Amino acid sequence: MKKKLIVSLLVTFIFVSVFSITVAAQDTTLRFWFGRENFIPGDHFETFEEENPGVTVETDVIPLENAVAEFIRAAQAGNAPDVLQVPADSMGPLARQNLLLDMSEYIEEWENENPSNYDNLVDLAWNMASWQGTPHGVTLHMGPFWYAYRQDWFEEAGIEHPPETWDDVIEAGKMLSNEDRIGFSIIGSRAHDPVWFLSLFMAMGGPYEGNVPQLNSDAGIYLLEFYQQLMSENIASRETVAWDSGDMRASFIGGNAAQALIGDNIFPTLQESLSYGEEWNASAPPVRPGGEEEAKYMALGWPYLVSADTEHPELVSKALQYMSRTEIVKDVALRYQPTTNIAVLTDEEYVEAKPWAPDFQEPFSKLVPLPGHARQPQIYNVLLDAMQEALQNPESDASEIAAEYQAEIDKIVAE
Repeated sequence: MKKKLIVSLLVTFIFVSVFSITVAAQDTTLRFWFGRENFIPGDHFETFEEENPGVTVETDVIPLENAVAEFIRAAQAGNAPDVLQVPADSMGPLARQNLLLDMSEYIEEWENENPSNYDNLVDLAWNMASWQGTPHGVTLHMGPFWYAYRQDWFEEAGIEHPPETWDDVIEAGKMLSNEDRIGFSIIGSRAHDPVWFLSLFMAMGGPYEGNVPQLNSDAGIYLLEFYQQLMSENIASRETVAWDSGDMRASFIGGNAAQALIGDNIFPTLQESLSYGEEWNASAPPVRPGGEEEAKYMALGWPYLVSADTEHPELVSKALQYMSRTEIVKDVALRYQPTTNIAVLTDEEYVEAKPWAPDFQEPFSKLVPLPGHARQPQIYNVLLDAMQEALQNPESDASEIAAEYQAEIDKIVAE
């Protein structure tokens, strides 16, 4: 009798243990930090949870501007999410502190087991989510800046072709500026990182050394002179030094500016006020005369990075694959930022909503990421100083401005 009781208890123990392990395996929560509400998939992971019974995805919105600092604090407290979203150029501190998972083996499995999904993603999807060659996730959305102009005003002024160089932009700006409008709308305040400034720098063929912009290059000096000309020729607003992105966009969208550098994600808003191909048009950024071969089309990116502390890397990889599906990522791209899923660009629904998309297939294929550096915040502050110096002192020697602020950047990098 005693022997039977022991056997019975042993069987019960084994059953309870196996049951507990099974429940634990199925009862899994993944935590995702998104940089903006609009990045969250439209079905809020409902489809993914249905396909993976027992798995729940919790989402929080941690603004992109705060994500790095917040993640470091969470990781130090042992409370890091499984996945976070940050600007691609700011991931350096996380990688250097070994807070991110090396996703090499999981991305290789992704390619082997889900090749059609993998092949839909351009190289930028992986490059933007890597640090010094090590992949830490995937970038599903990127935001290039394109050159936008008022086609109807160009035609009225007899300007037959859109600018091919930044010299042409200046000339068009002179012709189209008057008491009621400006020739070019640009950001000059310190309200944002200098990403518009750097987009121009890269379009003008600006070189980087060790992911550090070389402001004292021909392109850097040309860029500073471009800003100076906007002010000295009264092409830009006299209030430019105080303008943030909202001021810049409002000026163009509201019909007060002839040209601007506008994010692709703003085009739908622009289309609500003006008709594409009739009243406004856009193209890849012009080039610097003599710098055609070095010109690059820069894109911001907001990769999904995997925490080194995640206990479920395989499930995280599956969740990222779900997010990259054409039908899922298209939904986000339609209402917010363009995607690295190239199939979306030719999708019938996408093209109907964004009639400019076919015109940008080639530029999209040539996009490169904004280089990131571990001392990026300090470098950015110096670049903002240089930008404002040029705006406020249009008669100064641009080469001297470039040399002064490049010396400050070099000192930061050497520390």
